[in-house]
Amino acid sequence: ANKIEPAVVNINTEELITRRQMMEDEGIDDPMGELFRRFGFGNPFGNIPEQQMRRSLGSGVIVDPKGYIVTNNHVVEGATKIKVSLPGGEEYTAKIIGGDAVSDIAVIKISGKKDLPFARIGDSKSMKVGDWVLAIGSPFGLEQTVTAGIISATGRTFEQGGGPSEYSYFNDYLQTDAAINRGNSGGPLVNMNAEVVGINSFISTPTGASAGVGFAVPSHLFTGVYNQILQTGKVARGWVGVNMNPFPFTPAMAGFFGVKQGSGVLITQLSDENGEPSETGPAAKAGVKPEDVVIAFNGKKITGMQDFRMAVAETPPGQKAKIKIVRQGQEKDLEIIVGERKFEDRENGRYSFEEEEEKPKAEIGIEIDNVPSQITQSAGISGGAYVVSVKPGSLADDAGLSGPGQGTRGDIIIAANGKAIAAAQELFNIIKGMKSGESVVFKFMRIGGRAQGSDRLSATTLYTSIVKP
Repeated sequence: ANKIEPAVVNINTEELITRRQMMEDEGIDDPMGELFRRFGFGNPFGNIPEQQMRRSLGSGVIVDPKGYIVTNNHVVEGATKIKVSLPGGEEYTAKIIGGDAVSDIAVIKISGKKDLPFARIGDSKSMKVGDWVLAIGSPFGLEQTVTAGIISATGRTFEQGGGPSEYSYFNDYLQTDAAINRGNSGGPLVNMNAEVVGINSFISTPTGASAGVGFAVPSHLFTGVYNQILQTGKVARGWVGVNMNPFPFTPAMAGFFGVKQGSGVLITQLSDENGEPSETGPAAKAGVKPEDVVIAFNGKKITGMQDFRMAVAETPPGQKAKIKIVRQGQEKDLEIIVGERKFEDRENGRYSFEEEEEKPKAEIGIEIDNVPSQITQSAGISGGAYVVSVKPGSLADDAGLSGPGQGTRGDIIIAANGKAIAAAQELFNIIKGMKSGESVVFKFMRIGGRAQGSDRLSATTLYTSIVKP
């Protein structure tokens, strides 16, 4: 603790936020939720100012005597002013060098008159379950708070849609039972040699307080992100253009495909950057084919989807890599030039891990718009209300409605209680005219990809219902 504490800093940020953000933070919402976002009928909360300064806090750790600090991206993203306080009381104004939403790591810098105390980086891959660790930060603003625990799990992963962010499945985490609370975000998780092996990032809790289930971005990930940010100002991840079979690679499958090592990743399709079938991606150019089983990438043994995903993501775009596949029982070595993975821009550029219990809201929770012309032409649908997005945990989410993503182009509601819907405004009017407690049955089309050999998008007719809150 004595060795590491001088390098741990308190981070205070200021951010100019909008009325809408304030309403969401306070749990104030029109019970119709996101459905009416595009159809304004005046502001019932006129007493809330249009803009307001929001202050928040977090932690960070100095990793270079010149003042470079590693913290969480969600601690500083969107901030208009960042104040950094050192243990001795010195206060600096920091600037953001760069941030990466996928790993939730950011680099900021302060400038001192002399070299600053800094922490050494340890090897997260050498950590074992049961190893003692300390978490240091500023929970609830209490600077230089030290908590102790053990490594509860290493290499903890989350499947797509199952982690704290939409990008969690690109990372692995150290899990610890050292107490981590609000304000600890961005602070270091250190081993008994006072070496930083992780950056504390989020917790899983039913109460909002520490439940002994905390997660840290391991040093083998954040050092790569740190170096890329300093060298290029951004983080690039590898991409090869394949779709993988998401189901377990069973012994029966290993026998069927002739995989002697008994594990690997089955390639189901070659794809472009949008996940659509294509023969133009790096894997296709390298000679990879559907029903090949990947068993090694750049010398790393591949036993599952996460192994392959991480091995590819950590390979710099443009670099040549060796990929070993099994095809009809025969092993083949192919050379692939790794491409760069593109990520969609997030709304408002925001990214955060919730470190508090979410209170359920009875809201419909969909954003709708008229159907884009490219979809009407490709799917042969004349009109309807296009579901742009669905708020997690809302009534629409529970009903199974979906916006674009996860293998679909989104849902198009074409009828409500038997009445045909030609445009988004019509659906808005129908639901606005309903009373609380009344139900509505939606008939909708789920738009998928293009069928092989066809220019037309696939469309499946489905039904669901909700009760107006």
